[in-house]
Amino acid sequence: MKTRILPICLSVTFLLAATFACKPEENPVIPTCRLTSTNDQVVAADGQLTDEIKRTFTYNAATLTTLAEKTKNQDVTFTVTYADQRVRSAAGGQDVVTFGYGSATSPTSATFTRGGKVMSTFGMEYTTAGRLSKIVESRQILPTGSLTKERAFTLTYDTNGNLTNEQVRFTLNDGSVVEQETEYTFDTKPAPYKRLSELPLLTVVALSQAVETRPGRFWHNNNCIALKSYNLTSTGSRSNLRESSTFTPVYDADNKVMTQDQAALLYQASVPNPVSKKNLQTFTYQCE
Repeated sequence: MKTRILPICLSVTFLLAATFACKPEENPVIPTCRLTSTNDQVVAADGQLTDEIKRTFTYNAATLTTLAEKTKNQDVTFTVTYADQRVRSAAGGQDVVTFGYGSATSPTSATFTRGGKVMSTFGMEYTTAGRLSKIVESRQILPTGSLTKERAFTLTYDTNGNLTNEQVRFTLNDGSVVEQETEYTFDTKPAPYKRLSELPLLTVVALSQAVETRPGRFWHNNNCIALKSYNLTSTGSRSNLRESSTFTPVYDADNKVMTQDQAALLYQASVPNPVSKKNLQTFTYQCE
């Protein structure tokens, strides 16, 4: 009788082990899948799509070689240069971004030039886990139509590395200051930019093009599914609501975000009712 029980016990043990071994992770990341493009499109009332901003990334094996940004007013592709396995510069036509490191593995400073003239300098700080905690842009030459001479972004994370809060302080030419705050709610599945390795590079390049206003989007660990943005008073407390957005993502079998709908309500102090805006964001990947 014992010789008959033993195989049965072994079979049960094997099945249990196989069951637990095949249990999927809640937030798996496939390291061989890399982000190759993002496209943010405005959805009109009739369903027509209009590109707002598109970014593309190319690689040589696992190394990022180019990143491009296309909007209605600009289309630039940056070629990335490395030294000692660190990003040293990215050049796109007249635009060049160079990085400084000191003894750090992530860049702590950057300079953006256009046509040989210094447009902006950047200073960056990081958490002990290597996530961006602060980036300050000091503009030497203001973009056309802008009165902002400095932008300082401060990012706050929870203990799991999820971005929960992003504050920005704008210093204007006349010395006055405007402050805003965005709070985030996140999913249990990975954010798309988690599959891009050179996030400091992307952050500085995006800010240098004067279109990006929320660089924290690149530093989410888990995917953002809602945000609320507020103006702040001079004492740092919340004033009026500026934006309330929800995101409805679609994931593939590997938990990659493929598309997500954004439904936004945009508020203005002088307008009693918010303006509705809908966007569609799409993402593509290169997997080995």
